[in-house]
Amino acid sequence: MQCKFSKKDGTQCRGIILLEDGFCIVHSPTAREAKGRVTKEKLEIARKFKLPSQKPFKQIRKFCVECCENWKTTMFCASVDCDLWYLRFGMLPKAFVRERGKKYAQLFDKKNFKHGRRYDPDIEIEEMEL
Repeated sequence: MQCKFSKKDGTQCRGIILLEDGFCIVHSPTAREAKGRVTKEKLEIARKFKLPSQKPFKQIRKFCVECCENWKTTMFCASVDCDLWYLRFGMLPKAFVRERGKKYAQLFDKKNFKHGRRYDPDIEIEEMEL
């Protein structure tokens, strides 16, 4: 079963988590009416599919800290090929730079994390500074 919603170009929505009315969470009139509020339907869906209660960015942050062993090594994580690398701080890069300051923008430039560069993976974390 797929969502009943049809897009402007004629294709059908691929949503598979359907509510009682036959629409996915995004296109359901009852879900739109709720406008982001936590409803009983959304809680039931989360329980049914065993969706985690944490927000995705918090989960990504938690995963990265576990992978790198602590928050300091997460900041200078050298595995730039990881899909979660830009989100390792638990927020979007622009938001992180806006919150911390422009000098932190260099932490999102992959060129700085190659061998022989500013945050070389072979350098000890304690030696790295912003």
